[in-house]
Amino acid sequence: MPASPMATINGIPVLGLGTFPLKGDEAVNAVAMALDLGFRHIDTAQMYGNERDVGRAIKESSVPRNELFVVTKIDPSNLDGVRFSASVSRSMTDLGGPADLLLIHWPPPEHDLDAAIDRLIAEKENGMSRAIGVSNFSAAMMRRAQDRAKGEIMCNQVEFHPLLDQSKLLAASRELGIALAAYSPLARGKAMLPKPVRDIAAKLQRPASEIVLRWIIQQGVIAIPMTTKRGNAQSNLSVLNFALSQDDMSSISNLGTRHGRTINPSWMTGRWD
Repeated sequence: MPASPMATINGIPVLGLGTFPLKGDEAVNAVAMALDLGFRHIDTAQMYGNERDVGRAIKESSVPRNELFVVTKIDPSNLDGVRFSASVSRSMTDLGGPADLLLIHWPPPEHDLDAAIDRLIAEKENGMSRAIGVSNFSAAMMRRAQDRAKGEIMCNQVEFHPLLDQSKLLAASRELGIALAAYSPLARGKAMLPKPVRDIAAKLQRPASEIVLRWIIQQGVIAIPMTTKRGNAQSNLSVLNFALSQDDMSSISNLGTRHGRTINPSWMTGRWD
């Protein structure tokens, strides 16, 4: 467990537990383990098919619900006017109550973006979530969403790791007051392999995974790695207790390219920064 209360960005704990692709007892057990260790930020989504499992783990935990930060995301198929509100209601039933942060999981077509943001705001006003945000939005989309929402967009959850250059998006997020949250923070293990990462890990006598996660949160980006292993979860928490030098940060940052995505669906072609 971290030695002190976890830092937050826009009220979001800087380290959370991702739950994709966990389902059933595996998802319940992973969330229960994370909460026992001291994690208070849990991420799920309609698309993952595990909101009910996450809700069960939260209900069965001894941690008071008001100490948790629970995030879920609206599936692209539910963004139209007919499905939007009904899908959010189902999510909140499965989670056992309102979310702390409700995100649009993938950006809709450009001509539907404003309407989707309006519906998201309406769900917050209806008490379905304490805060709202987006996911996989480019800098231009993020700016448009924040303008439409009059500054209420709290977070943009995106792929973020050393192999992918997200400097443009990070700069825009800071300008707009929107936190970035990193999914796939280890790039499915690939981010731990480059020599600079391994060299820094050896120098500091820490696992490469900790070096990568520390590089993320030291830039003011939230990290939500997924693990079912207690030892790995404990290791992830330890990134809160050390820092990388500026030289080490730069060495890792130099690994990033525009072509380093591990998640790149066809409908996003031409829409990324």
